[in-house]
Amino acid sequence: MNEPLDPMPPAADGSAETPAKSRQKRKGKTKGKRRGRPGGEESRARILDVAGHLFAERGFNGVSTRELARAANANVSAIAYYFHGKSGLYHAVLRQLVADTDPIFHPVIEHLDREVKAAEGDRKKLAVIAAWLVAGLLRALLSNERMRWQMGLMLREFHQPSKEFQMLLDDRIHPMHDAVARLVAAVTGGKPKSPETLLFTISVIGQCMTFGAVRNLVFARLDWDDYTPQKVETVVVSVVRSVLAMLELPQVSAPPESTVGGGE
Repeated sequence: MNEPLDPMPPAADGSAETPAKSRQKRKGKTKGKRRGRPGGEESRARILDVAGHLFAERGFNGVSTRELARAANANVSAIAYYFHGKSGLYHAVLRQLVADTDPIFHPVIEHLDREVKAAEGDRKKLAVIAAWLVAGLLRALLSNERMRWQMGLMLREFHQPSKEFQMLLDDRIHPMHDAVARLVAAVTGGKPKSPETLLFTISVIGQCMTFGAVRNLVFARLDWDDYTPQKVETVVVSVVRSVLAMLELPQVSAPPESTVGGGE
Protein backbone atom coordinates (compact mmCIF):
# COMPACT_ATOMS: atom_id res chain seq x y z
CA MET A 1 0.00 0.00 0.00
CA ASN A 2 1.37 3.38 -0.95
CA GLU A 3 2.56 5.65 1.80
CA PRO A 4 0.32 8.72 2.27
CA LEU A 5 1.73 11.93 0.83
CA ASP A 6 3.18 14.39 3.28
CA PRO A 7 0.91 17.34 3.88
CA MET A 8 1.83 20.74 2.42
CA PRO A 9 4.17 22.61 4.80
CA PRO A 10 2.48 25.37 6.71
CA ALA A 11 2.59 28.84 5.14
CA ALA A 12 4.00 31.84 6.95
CA ASP A 13 0.55 32.78 8.14
CA GLY A 14 0.06 29.34 9.69
CA SER A 15 -2.30 28.10 7.00
CA ALA A 16 -1.53 25.07 4.91
CA GLU A 17 0.59 25.68 1.83
CA THR A 18 -1.41 25.09 -1.33
CA PRO A 19 -0.17 24.75 -4.92
CA ALA A 20 -1.72 28.13 -5.71
CA LYS A 21 0.05 29.78 -2.76
CA SER A 22 3.30 28.13 -3.73
CA ARG A 23 3.07 29.48 -7.28
CA GLN A 24 2.19 32.94 -5.95
CA LYS A 25 5.21 32.90 -3.63
CA ARG A 26 7.56 31.96 -6.45
CA LYS A 27 6.06 34.68 -8.65
CA GLY A 28 6.49 37.22 -5.88
CA LYS A 29 10.19 36.45 -5.59
CA THR A 30 10.83 37.28 -9.22
CA LYS A 31 8.37 40.13 -9.60
CA GLY A 32 10.06 43.37 -10.64
CA LYS A 33 13.32 41.63 -11.53
CA ARG A 34 13.88 41.68 -15.27
CA ARG A 35 16.30 39.02 -16.31
CA GLY A 36 19.31 40.55 -17.99
CA ARG A 37 21.72 39.02 -20.42
CA PRO A 38 25.18 37.98 -19.28
CA GLY A 39 27.59 40.91 -19.72
CA GLY A 40 24.62 43.11 -20.59
CA GLU A 41 26.00 46.64 -20.29
CA GLU A 42 29.34 45.71 -21.80
CA SER A 43 27.67 43.95 -24.73
CA ARG A 44 25.26 46.83 -25.33
CA ALA A 45 28.08 49.40 -25.26
CA ARG A 46 30.17 47.32 -27.66
CA ILE A 47 27.30 47.01 -30.14
CA LEU A 48 26.68 50.77 -29.94
CA ASP A 49 30.31 51.61 -30.60
CA VAL A 50 30.76 49.18 -33.49
CA ALA A 51 27.45 50.21 -35.05
CA GLY A 52 28.42 53.88 -34.85
CA HIS A 53 31.60 53.28 -36.82
CA LEU A 54 29.84 51.14 -39.43
CA PHE A 55 26.89 53.52 -39.87
CA ALA A 56 29.32 56.44 -40.26
CA GLU A 57 31.36 54.53 -42.82
CA ARG A 58 28.60 52.87 -44.85
CA GLY A 59 25.29 54.44 -43.89
CA PHE A 60 22.17 52.85 -42.44
CA ASN A 61 21.33 50.90 -45.58
CA GLY A 62 24.92 49.91 -46.23
CA VAL A 63 25.24 47.45 -43.35
CA SER A 64 22.96 44.55 -42.41
CA THR A 65 21.90 43.47 -38.94
CA ARG A 66 23.97 40.29 -39.33
CA GLU A 67 27.05 42.31 -40.25
CA LEU A 68 26.54 44.56 -37.24
CA ALA A 69 26.22 41.57 -34.94
CA ARG A 70 29.26 39.83 -36.41
CA ALA A 71 31.43 42.96 -36.14
CA ALA A 72 30.36 43.43 -32.52
CA ASN A 73 30.95 39.75 -31.72
CA ALA A 74 27.32 39.46 -30.66
CA ASN A 75 24.23 37.51 -31.64
CA VAL A 76 21.60 39.04 -33.89
CA SER A 77 19.16 38.42 -31.04
CA ALA A 78 21.20 40.79 -28.86
CA ILE A 79 20.42 43.69 -31.22
CA ALA A 80 16.73 42.83 -31.00
CA TYR A 81 16.95 42.49 -27.21
CA TYR A 82 18.76 45.76 -26.50
CA PHE A 83 17.53 47.95 -29.37
CA HIS A 84 14.45 46.29 -30.88
CA GLY A 85 16.14 45.97 -34.27
CA LYS A 86 18.45 47.93 -36.56
CA SER A 87 16.30 51.09 -36.62
CA GLY A 88 16.30 51.19 -32.84
CA LEU A 89 20.06 50.68 -32.84
CA TYR A 90 20.55 53.58 -35.26
CA HIS A 91 18.40 55.80 -33.05
CA ALA A 92 20.44 54.77 -29.99
CA VAL A 93 23.72 55.53 -31.80
CA LEU A 94 22.55 59.07 -32.60
CA ARG A 95 21.21 59.58 -29.08
CA GLN A 96 24.63 58.50 -27.80
CA LEU A 97 26.27 60.99 -30.16
CA VAL A 98 24.19 63.81 -28.68
CA ALA A 99 24.99 62.65 -25.14
CA ASP A 100 28.73 62.34 -25.90
CA THR A 101 28.99 65.81 -27.42
CA ASP A 102 26.82 67.64 -24.91
CA PRO A 103 29.68 68.14 -22.41
CA ILE A 104 31.66 69.69 -25.27
CA PHE A 105 29.04 71.94 -26.84
CA HIS A 106 26.86 72.98 -23.91
CA PRO A 107 29.66 74.91 -22.15
CA VAL A 108 30.65 76.69 -25.37
CA ILE A 109 27.07 77.87 -25.90
CA GLU A 110 27.04 79.35 -22.40
CA HIS A 111 30.50 80.87 -22.92
CA LEU A 112 29.52 82.48 -26.23
CA ASP A 113 26.36 84.06 -24.86
CA ARG A 114 28.13 85.37 -21.78
CA GLU A 115 31.15 86.77 -23.63
CA VAL A 116 29.16 88.27 -26.53
CA LYS A 117 27.00 90.15 -24.04
CA ALA A 118 30.05 91.34 -22.10
CA ALA A 119 31.78 92.53 -25.30
CA GLU A 120 29.05 95.15 -25.83
CA GLY A 121 29.87 95.43 -29.53
CA ASP A 122 33.63 95.91 -29.09
CA ARG A 123 35.02 94.46 -32.31
CA LYS A 124 38.40 93.49 -30.85
CA LYS A 125 36.67 91.53 -28.11
CA LEU A 126 34.30 89.93 -30.63
CA ALA A 127 37.32 88.92 -32.73
CA VAL A 128 38.86 87.21 -29.69
CA ILE A 129 35.59 85.34 -29.09
CA ALA A 130 35.37 84.24 -32.73
CA ALA A 131 39.00 83.06 -32.71
CA TRP A 132 38.37 81.09 -29.52
CA LEU A 133 35.33 79.43 -31.08
CA VAL A 134 37.02 78.47 -34.35
CA ALA A 135 40.23 77.25 -32.70
CA GLY A 136 38.32 75.19 -30.16
CA LEU A 137 36.02 73.60 -32.73
CA LEU A 138 38.88 72.65 -35.01
CA ARG A 139 40.96 71.16 -32.20
CA ALA A 140 38.02 69.10 -30.99
CA LEU A 141 36.98 67.92 -34.46
CA LEU A 142 40.46 67.07 -35.71
CA SER A 143 42.07 65.71 -32.53
CA ASN A 144 39.25 63.76 -30.85
CA GLU A 145 39.18 60.27 -32.37
CA ARG A 146 35.59 59.58 -31.34
CA MET A 147 34.35 62.87 -32.74
CA ARG A 148 35.95 62.01 -36.09
CA TRP A 149 33.53 59.19 -36.86
CA GLN A 150 30.64 60.89 -35.08
CA MET A 151 31.05 63.89 -37.35
CA GLY A 152 31.09 61.53 -40.34
CA LEU A 153 27.78 60.11 -39.17
CA MET A 154 26.31 63.60 -38.82
CA LEU A 155 27.49 64.50 -42.32
CA ARG A 156 25.68 61.44 -43.65
CA GLU A 157 22.52 62.72 -41.98
CA PHE A 158 23.06 66.12 -43.61
CA HIS A 159 23.36 64.53 -47.07
CA GLN A 160 20.78 61.77 -46.66
CA PRO A 161 18.44 62.70 -43.79
CA SER A 162 16.70 59.86 -42.01
CA LYS A 163 13.77 60.13 -39.61
CA GLU A 164 16.37 60.83 -36.90
CA PHE A 165 17.49 64.06 -38.57
CA GLN A 166 14.91 66.18 -36.75
CA MET A 167 16.19 64.88 -33.41
CA LEU A 168 19.74 65.89 -34.36
CA LEU A 169 18.51 69.31 -35.42
CA ASP A 170 16.60 69.93 -32.21
CA ASP A 171 19.11 68.53 -29.73
CA ARG A 172 22.48 69.29 -31.29
CA ILE A 173 22.47 71.48 -34.43
CA HIS A 174 19.98 74.24 -33.57
CA PRO A 175 21.38 75.07 -30.09
CA MET A 176 24.95 75.38 -31.37
CA HIS A 177 24.07 77.24 -34.57
CA ASP A 178 21.78 79.63 -32.67
CA ALA A 179 24.60 80.53 -30.28
CA VAL A 180 27.03 81.19 -33.14
CA ALA A 181 24.31 83.17 -34.93
CA ARG A 182 24.05 85.48 -31.91
CA LEU A 183 27.80 86.07 -32.16
CA VAL A 184 27.55 86.77 -35.89
CA ALA A 185 24.61 89.14 -35.33
CA ALA A 186 26.63 91.04 -32.72
CA VAL A 187 29.43 91.40 -35.29
CA THR A 188 27.30 92.41 -38.28
CA GLY A 189 24.55 94.34 -36.50
CA GLY A 190 21.98 92.03 -38.06
CA LYS A 191 19.29 89.90 -36.51
CA PRO A 192 20.12 86.38 -35.26
CA LYS A 193 17.37 84.80 -37.36
CA SER A 194 17.92 86.75 -40.59
CA PRO A 195 18.92 84.74 -43.69
CA GLU A 196 22.22 86.61 -43.96
CA THR A 197 23.13 85.81 -40.34
CA LEU A 198 22.14 82.16 -40.69
CA LEU A 199 24.23 81.79 -43.85
CA PHE A 200 27.22 83.43 -42.16
CA THR A 201 26.79 81.00 -39.27
CA ILE A 202 26.75 77.97 -41.55
CA SER A 203 29.89 79.31 -43.25
CA VAL A 204 31.74 79.71 -39.95
CA ILE A 205 30.85 76.27 -38.63
CA GLY A 206 31.14 74.72 -42.08
CA GLN A 207 34.75 75.83 -42.48
CA CYS A 208 35.61 73.96 -39.29
CA MET A 209 33.71 70.82 -40.26
CA THR A 210 35.18 70.78 -43.76
CA PHE A 211 38.68 70.00 -42.53
CA GLY A 212 37.31 66.93 -40.77
CA ALA A 213 35.06 65.85 -43.64
CA VAL A 214 37.71 66.09 -46.38
CA ARG A 215 40.72 65.03 -44.32
CA ASN A 216 41.95 62.64 -47.03
CA LEU A 217 41.94 65.46 -49.57
CA VAL A 218 43.85 67.67 -47.13
CA PHE A 219 46.38 64.91 -46.51
CA ALA A 220 46.83 64.28 -50.24
CA ARG A 221 47.23 67.94 -51.16
CA LEU A 222 49.65 68.75 -48.33
CA ASP A 223 51.40 65.39 -48.28
CA TRP A 224 50.37 64.76 -44.69
CA ASP A 225 49.78 61.38 -43.07
CA ASP A 226 47.55 62.54 -40.23
CA TYR A 227 46.48 65.53 -38.18
CA THR A 228 49.38 65.73 -35.75
CA PRO A 229 49.11 68.42 -33.05
CA GLN A 230 51.43 70.67 -35.06
CA LYS A 231 49.42 70.22 -38.25
CA VAL A 232 46.16 70.85 -36.43
CA GLU A 233 47.63 74.18 -35.31
CA THR A 234 48.52 74.99 -38.91
CA VAL A 235 44.87 74.49 -39.85
CA VAL A 236 43.72 76.52 -36.84
CA VAL A 237 45.84 79.54 -37.78
CA SER A 238 44.62 79.45 -41.37
CA VAL A 239 40.91 79.05 -40.61
CA VAL A 240 40.90 81.62 -37.79
CA ARG A 241 42.42 84.15 -40.18
CA SER A 242 39.83 83.27 -42.85
CA VAL A 243 36.81 83.52 -40.53
CA LEU A 244 37.93 86.84 -39.05
CA ALA A 245 38.41 88.24 -42.55
CA MET A 246 34.98 86.99 -43.63
CA LEU A 247 33.38 88.69 -40.62
CA GLU A 248 35.51 91.84 -41.22
CA LEU A 249 36.92 91.61 -37.71
CA PRO A 250 40.44 92.64 -36.70
CA GLN A 251 42.99 89.85 -36.94
CA VAL A 252 43.90 88.30 -33.59
CA SER A 253 45.89 85.19 -32.74
CA ALA A 254 44.15 81.93 -31.94
CA PRO A 255 44.20 81.23 -28.19
CA PRO A 256 46.67 78.49 -27.25
CA GLU A 257 45.32 74.98 -26.87
CA SER A 258 41.69 75.99 -26.30
CA THR A 259 38.95 73.52 -27.10
CA VAL A 260 35.22 74.14 -27.10
CA GLY A 261 33.80 72.96 -23.84
CA GLY A 262 37.21 73.24 -22.17
CA GLY A 263 38.45 75.78 -19.71
CA GLU A 264 38.03 79.44 -20.44
